[in-house]
Amino acid sequence: MMYDQLLAIKSYLYAILAALLLVLCCAIYIMATRAKPEQMAYCGNMSPLASNEKFSSGKELFLANCASCHNKNMRDNLTGPALGPSMQAWAKYPTKDLYDYIRNSQAMTQKRHPRALEIWKQYQPTIMPAFQSLTDEDIKALLDYIKR
Repeated sequence: MMYDQLLAIKSYLYAILAALLLVLCCAIYIMATRAKPEQMAYCGNMSPLASNEKFSSGKELFLANCASCHNKNMRDNLTGPALGPSMQAWAKYPTKDLYDYIRNSQAMTQKRHPRALEIWKQYQPTIMPAFQSLTDEDIKALLDYIKR
């Protein structure tokens, strides 16, 4: 009998804990979605409003195409490399090389491009998907967002 009571109490406590976590998650979500641009932290010389306008398409592209494999903070590796430092590593190559890599990383690896091979050696067997539908303007917006 006592064992049954302990199990009932334990179940009740787990239910309360789950409810509290749900309330906490909802509160965080509501606060995050209601934040005004002027309340948000930002870096650089730009106002938050100008920053949001300038980088909105790049951010959308990042979230739609990159965020599942590359860390959103741009500093830490995830499934793929951190994009902030990665941009610095591409600086010694022509911009076209980076655009070609974004559009088809495996083609650049097969061509034995030095930077593409470095990335492949570190992250194989993970293959970056090809993004051949991205225009030059899309990639520029994406890179501007990453470099912000």
